[in-house]
Amino acid sequence: MACLGELSEKWWLGEGALERLRTEREAHGSFAEALRIHPGSIDALQSAWSRYGGETLKGGRQTLIPTPAAAEGISELERLQQRNRELEKIVSRGRKDEILEERMVVVLRDALDELAPTYSPAVIPKPRKADQHEMALLWSDAHAGEKVSLEETNGLNEYDWKTMMRRHDEILRGVLAFKENRPYPVKKLHVWGLGDNVGGEIHQELLATNEFPIIETAVQLGLDASAWLERFVPEFESVEFAGVVGNHGRMYHKPQSKERYNNFDWLVYHTMRQRLAAYKSVKWEIPKAQKWPVMVCGRRVLLFHGDGIRSTMVDVPWGGIIRYTNKLSNQYAQAGQPIDHFVCGHWHEANAVKNRRIIVNGSVIGANEWVIDTFGSGERPAQVLLTFHPHWGLTDVSFIDLEPAQRLAA
Repeated sequence: MACLGELSEKWWLGEGALERLRTEREAHGSFAEALRIHPGSIDALQSAWSRYGGETLKGGRQTLIPTPAAAEGISELERLQQRNRELEKIVSRGRKDEILEERMVVVLRDALDELAPTYSPAVIPKPRKADQHEMALLWSDAHAGEKVSLEETNGLNEYDWKTMMRRHDEILRGVLAFKENRPYPVKKLHVWGLGDNVGGEIHQELLATNEFPIIETAVQLGLDASAWLERFVPEFESVEFAGVVGNHGRMYHKPQSKERYNNFDWLVYHTMRQRLAAYKSVKWEIPKAQKWPVMVCGRRVLLFHGDGIRSTMVDVPWGGIIRYTNKLSNQYAQAGQPIDHFVCGHWHEANAVKNRRIIVNGSVIGANEWVIDTFGSGERPAQVLLTFHPHWGLTDVSFIDLEPAQRLAA
């Protein structure tokens, strides 16, 4: 049985209260004796007994309370009166809240009448015609010459030279569509080659299954890629190309840090430059350095392939990329060349991290047998298109899906 000293008024007044009153009286002989044994509940007991028709306690614990049987004669009027008192308490609490809210509104209104804004919006002039946006297309990881078997990948991907150039048509279509549908003019296009556009022969399986030998691959890609880049020339007032090499186009199996430009990617870029030399609106930067800073709309962007990043993580090592770019940032800042954005390829996953300070390009090839076997999956083929403004900087990061037909079919 519950102790009277621990019981609240809610216990006495709740459902079944009359029965509990009877039980306590029978257990202790009288309510006075119960209160003497369990002091502390006199107020709760008084409220309960008054509600059920008992007399007011006089003399505290020494006063005998009529038996609960007397409570059985409670009239409907008494019940309604008690209920009315309870509702009045509820209404009173609500009214207090309304009064407090009204007081707060009055104080706020009086304060607004006395104060005035301290800020005056600047007069913004209309955009000048000279403030043109510029686009930058990230071009990397085409792995030209490599073949991917539809059968060996269970229908996940198929790749050959014809597929590669069809996907380049999608890049072309995407860039021109974004340019056409922007509400502002775009007169300059930057194309940034980030490496691995040739598949290379650094792995034995590539040497055995590539569609063409590496030297033929590089020459043919230089010719086909120049025809592709030429298609942008009439669409923009100027086109600026800058390219760094990747790791798949290197001459030797083991990676090297010196003379990294001794690479078939470098040969592809120079073939493109030679073939488009007649176009004065096309500018070229093909450095021997493995990392190259370029300027776009007053922002310095560092181009590199990305294969030099160390990490124990599987898949894309975002932690390693962030640590690596932080070190590069400090290094270039000390040389008086602060970097605004880092752009790389290699990881085949189009993405932007650290408030778009680091942009990673996708690939043209998509998932191959090695990627699926090693990681269980690979990203869809895609390339990244950036948009810059002289005042606002990097204003847009767009992703160009190179297999939209697969998406629609799915």
